[in-house]
Amino acid sequence: MSSALAGLYERSGRSPPAALADWEGRVDGWCDAYLRVFPDAELSEINLDLAVFQFDHVSERVTLAYALSVEPLMRRDSGRMRGFPDVNASVRRVLGDRAFVADKGHFLGHASGGILDINLFPQRRELNRGWSEEGKRFRSMERYVAEHPGTFFYHRPSYRDQTWIPATLEYGVLVDGERWWVDRFRNV
Repeated sequence: MSSALAGLYERSGRSPPAALADWEGRVDGWCDAYLRVFPDAELSEINLDLAVFQFDHVSERVTLAYALSVEPLMRRDSGRMRGFPDVNASVRRVLGDRAFVADKGHFLGHASGGILDINLFPQRRELNRGWSEEGKRFRSMERYVAEHPGTFFYHRPSYRDQTWIPATLEYGVLVDGERWWVDRFRNV
């Protein structure tokens, strides 16, 4: 069991479920796959209370986020969100004619205890807000996590280039500590 995962559960006062026995292997496999595509990456693990982020310091982006859901840690800081870089400027600059209207998405949703800063990324608005079929599935997963504090979940972006705009997103929820509910979503 990874020390980061064990730490999450220790801080929550609970024991990790058996379904996470292979978690360290999964994380290692995902990091290895990322490094095959981006061999110059410099990955590190950032532990923040009940959340862990794998971060690429070269491309300055999250490659994996996982956590135990909790009640929101603070009220949504709308002023600070407005002050965050304009994700739509990044999306237009990088994708040009293929640009989409983006929200400041959270890898770990605000309603389940997600923070700002490292946790934010450009996310297709219809996905983030549940306006598309994919978005409805995504929001349903986020709602489950928020309504069941203590749920283990992860969000894993995949990138096509060196930007911080994920091409796809994989969202996984460990339902009742026993079975995985995983889905993948297009973000570009």
